Amino acid sequence: MVGPLEELVGALRANGLQLNIGDVHSARATRDELADQIGDYLIPRLKRLDAPLLVVLGGSTGSGKSTITNTIVGEEVSPAGVLRPTTRAPVLLCSPEDQDWFAGGAILPELPRVTTGAEGANAAPVTGTVLRLVSVPSLDAGLAIIDAPDIDSVEEANRDLATQLLAAADMWLFATTAVRYADAVPWDFLRKAQARGTSLAIIINRIPPGAAEEIVPHLQSMLTEAELADVSIFPVEQSELYEGMLPAAAVADIRDLLIGLATDADRRNDIVRSTLDGAMNSISPRVQEVVTAAEEQRGAVDDLRTSMEGVYTAARQTLSDDISSGNLLRGEVLDRWQELIGTAELMAAVQSRISLIRDRLSAFVTGRPQATADVQGEITSTLEQLLIDHADTAASTVVQTWKGLPGGTQILADDRSLERSSDEFRATVAAEVRAWQDDILNLVTERGAGKRTTARVLAFGVNSIGVALMLVLFSQTAGITGAEIAIGAGTAGVSQTLLSALFGEQAVRELAADAKRLLIDRVSTLLEADANRFRTQLWSVADPDEIVAELRRATDSYEAAR
Repeated sequence: MVGPLEELVGALRANGLQLNIGDVHSARATRDELADQIGDYLIPRLKRLDAPLLVVLGGSTGSGKSTITNTIVGEEVSPAGVLRPTTRAPVLLCSPEDQDWFAGGAILPELPRVTTGAEGANAAPVTGTVLRLVSVPSLDAGLAIIDAPDIDSVEEANRDLATQLLAAADMWLFATTAVRYADAVPWDFLRKAQARGTSLAIIINRIPPGAAEEIVPHLQSMLTEAELADVSIFPVEQSELYEGMLPAAAVADIRDLLIGLATDADRRNDIVRSTLDGAMNSISPRVQEVVTAAEEQRGAVDDLRTSMEGVYTAARQTLSDDISSGNLLRGEVLDRWQELIGTAELMAAVQSRISLIRDRLSAFVTGRPQATADVQGEITSTLEQLLIDHADTAASTVVQTWKGLPGGTQILADDRSLERSSDEFRATVAAEVRAWQDDILNLVTERGAGKRTTARVLAFGVNSIGVALMLVLFSQTAGITGAEIAIGAGTAGVSQTLLSALFGEQAVRELAADAKRLLIDRVSTLLEADANRFRTQLWSVADPDEIVAELRRATDSYEAAR
């Protein structure tokens, strides 16, 4: 059983459940409590069934646990006082014969030990997350008692520690008072004890003299209703304290129970096996609660990932549409092109002979590299801004979408930089556009490899032909309105006619398709890199698929071993 349990506790402790969705707080508590119980109790107990019985005295604030503990052993070994919470560092009391077992760290292995004798109890109290071991000669071997912190402590660390200690117990001695035995928090713990099959007894302290005959039957009826009818009740009447302790008679029944357990190996074994069986029977249902929460986390992460991928897929498609829509042929791009080729004069010649257009273009273009560079620069600037605008829109859309999905706001973590394209995107986009323009020049050079075509290309200049190809790609009239229609049409006609004269109409179509494909490839790479910011946010959440698979494997191994 030990191997499968070690595998299971490892899977539980590796479990993230990082998203604050659904009933995850309960699932986290179940995960942590189960991992603690397996590591702190089940594994060490299974390794040594004959180890001393561990009784944990737990309960609510002010229930008198430390006073009861001191009275049982007959000396002040656990500090008690008016300050709450009093028990900050839990105290484990054991016989000198059993001290080595508890000092060795088999039980509660992650809790550091501080070892003192009973005479050290009046020294400065030990605080912090440690377990103080006190060797008490009056205790018989085979039994140890832990005075635990309050289950309803004002300090969360104390509450967590109390829960951990109770999960490590063979038996609970649960202390409450005559005025608090019906409180909700104690009953939550009693139900946990019932669900886990933990052996249990209840101490009801500070009962006003003569009131036990009324209070005890009422508590018994509540236990019966909660299907805990077999739980023993030990009433302790309100009494004057002497040197910090109750009269010995007030706890005589409790002491007799403990002495009986210490001296009767068969009774100890019955309690150990009953608690072991109950704890092991509870494992699979509790793991299933964690698995259910992990599956909910997986679904949330999948929804976030799917929505993000959808936004960036749509962004790539929109960019592809906009590149050919004519939107890039506005403002300075058109102005610079007109300056380069004299569109106003050439528009009338579009309907005339190709040779006339070629001659006219040659006259304007040849020897004007700076004008060509100006057009190319305007295309770079305009295309760069288009890409940034679309990347900004995609990022903003993902952020707004995630805010409306479970876990999205938590994963965004108020990172305002995610609302727009990244600095890396902005720093890279201009270089990518220029690299694409180099791709265009390579296409033109490769397509004009024939001697005759090469001469024509050289006559006009590779850069100028490249610019013309870009304008053919951009110069659809969709999206252009008003007077720009004529200019755009003229631009398209001049560029198309020039390229057709050089390469042929089919070749121009192929060139334009290749140019667009190369641009979309580069744009897609840029957007993928920018989308990785959101993927990284999702990857920061432990992979729910792995969690569920690992938990299920470990649970199956455990059930097979049983």
